[in-house]
Amino acid sequence: MDVRDLLDLPDLGLSVVAAEPDALDRPVTAAYITDLPDPSRFLSTGDVVLTSGLWLDRPDGAATFLGALAQQNVAALIIGLIEIGVIPDEVIATCRARGLTLLTVSPGVSFRRIADEVAARQPGSPAGVASRTMRFSRRIADTVSRGGGVAELLGQFTAEFAVGCWVIDETGTLLASAGAAPDRAQVAEQWNAVIAREHERRVIVAGDRGPATVVRTGARDRSGFLGCWGDHRAFSDEVTLALDALVGALRVEMELAARWRETRDTQVAALITAIRDQEASPGAISARMRLEGMAPQDETTIVAARVDDPRFPRAAVLEMLQRTLSARGHRVMGCRADDLAILLVNGSGDDERPLAEHLTEEYHLLLAGRQLRVGLSDPVSGVSRLNSAIATAVERVQNASGTEPVVVSTALHVQSHRALLRMLGESTRSGYAREVLAPLLSYDERHNADLVGTLRAFLDGGGAWQETARQLHLHTNTLRYRIARIEELTNRDMSTMSDRVDLFLAMTCLDETD
Repeated sequence: MDVRDLLDLPDLGLSVVAAEPDALDRPVTAAYITDLPDPSRFLSTGDVVLTSGLWLDRPDGAATFLGALAQQNVAALIIGLIEIGVIPDEVIATCRARGLTLLTVSPGVSFRRIADEVAARQPGSPAGVASRTMRFSRRIADTVSRGGGVAELLGQFTAEFAVGCWVIDETGTLLASAGAAPDRAQVAEQWNAVIAREHERRVIVAGDRGPATVVRTGARDRSGFLGCWGDHRAFSDEVTLALDALVGALRVEMELAARWRETRDTQVAALITAIRDQEASPGAISARMRLEGMAPQDETTIVAARVDDPRFPRAAVLEMLQRTLSARGHRVMGCRADDLAILLVNGSGDDERPLAEHLTEEYHLLLAGRQLRVGLSDPVSGVSRLNSAIATAVERVQNASGTEPVVVSTALHVQSHRALLRMLGESTRSGYAREVLAPLLSYDERHNADLVGTLRAFLDGGGAWQETARQLHLHTNTLRYRIARIEELTNRDMSTMSDRVDLFLAMTCLDETD
């Protein structure tokens, strides 16, 4: 602090009597209360001397006292008027001649009050630490209350303590910074270090530019991170306390952002669940898509994605896909569903690069050796086939395989009859199953039989008579009778591969429908 700071505190009641033009900028390091005729041996440069002026009653008292202060180059002299009434002209003239800053104080303010204020504002002192921290806390509380954002809070901390800082959200995105900011590789390194050590509130991350301290600003499942340069264990008490105050203020901001994301996520998840379970009408789906800026009449692709690391936030997976697909010119809305990120991608994009290449280029640092698997449905027109598209995308992401950082599974990667059938859509599969198996289903219902179960066991057993009979606890002849009945009802010959395939695919479609 300097002399001007003391004058700016109205509660101290200080006023200037005499001062050189730049004298008010002199730093103040301590306050000393004295009426000694010659206090020089107790004074140091930067002291503010408070006195009642009792030395004026001694011969040459003013010259001796003021000379001692000038010799020690004190910051200012404050004279109280209770004892002397007025400051003699001799004192004012001597102060001007010796370059001393002369102040006076209101009668209602004690010297101890001024001395305590000076002590409280000294860096490193317990009172100074508490006072500076309190002032900083009040400032950031005011910032939050008037709607100041993350960037303003960081700027206040850096301006006050000269420590560069930044905020990374739960998706690994650098939101704001003040002072020297980390580059993309450092952001990814810090983010991964914190999510890997989920039970630690503060993490020290070593780097090429020196250590950085990264602090959680909230709960593990919805947390952002405050980073700053340096090891927090070497910070001064006042920086440590101010850092805690900043984390508290950021927690409010990050919590609000997390709640907004969760609300939107819940709304989109409800729509996707309704589509998947066929609980929403085409009109309702189209209306909601239009509210999101999408065009229901355009082709829509479903994207499902996951990273097989339980510590990797699903919100980060969702953010990766949303940003990438939006950058490619698509209209996108998505949510987290179970362990997947699921997105509706509308419209044709303008980027011809493979999606896997685009994602790898942007997010290989954030993935840090993990694998992002993505399943894409075929584009569907209108909204009536979106439910089957969701099932297709989920099937493909679950069956995606490869060793690359990003694996994208599409119609070109169909590796099973189930995946192939899901490309037909649920209504087609259900219709095929009912058409082929209707006679068996009707027979079972009328006679309380289980020809469908017999057919399933026979096909699953590869047509092995004795093994199938054993599994069903039937005599072989009884099994042969049932199979003959199935052939008669379905007009299929179980001795031919083509008819067996018809029935096998129908049974698979029936199981998928059930």
